[in-house]
Amino acid sequence: MKILSLIFTFTLIFQLKAQANTNISHAIAMHGEPKYSKDFENVEYINPNSIKGGSIVRSAIGTYDSFNPFILKGTSAAGIGGLYETLTTGSSDEAFTEYGLLAEKIEWPDDRSWVSFTLRSEAYWHDGKKITADDVVWTFNTLMEKGHPFH
Repeated sequence: MKILSLIFTFTLIFQLKAQANTNISHAIAMHGEPKYSKDFENVEYINPNSIKGGSIVRSAIGTYDSFNPFILKGTSAAGIGGLYETLTTGSSDEAFTEYGLLAEKIEWPDDRSWVSFTLRSEAYWHDGKKITADDVVWTFNTLMEKGHPFH
C-alpha cells in the first residue's frame, strides 16, 4: 500500500511540475537575479590571492550539554554548525539569495509552490559515501518530527 501511495504522490508531483512554468538555476533569488553566475570562482569580498595556510584558534564562553544543534531543549556546543553542509548557502553581499552548495541545481515554479534540488555528484559523507536524495528526505523528516520548531 505504501508503494502505491508513493507512486501516486510522485505522479501528482510530476504532473504539477509539468503544468507549471519552471525555473532552473544554480541559485535562487527572492528579488531579481542572483549576483553571481553559475561558474563563479569566488565571491567579490574574498581575496583569492590571500595567503594560504596557518592556524586559527577559536574560543567560546559558556557551556553545552549536547552536540546536537537542532534540539529544542538544552544548549548545543558553540561552532557545532560548522560540521554540517546544507543544500544551499547565502552570500554576505546580497540578501535573500541562496546558491547551491550540496545542490547543483534548483528548480521552482513561478508561484514558488514547490522546490526541487539536484544534488552534486561530488557530494559525499565523511566516510566517502555519496549523499543521496533519501538522505535529504530523512534529514527533512527528522527535523520536522524531532527538531526545534525553528526548523
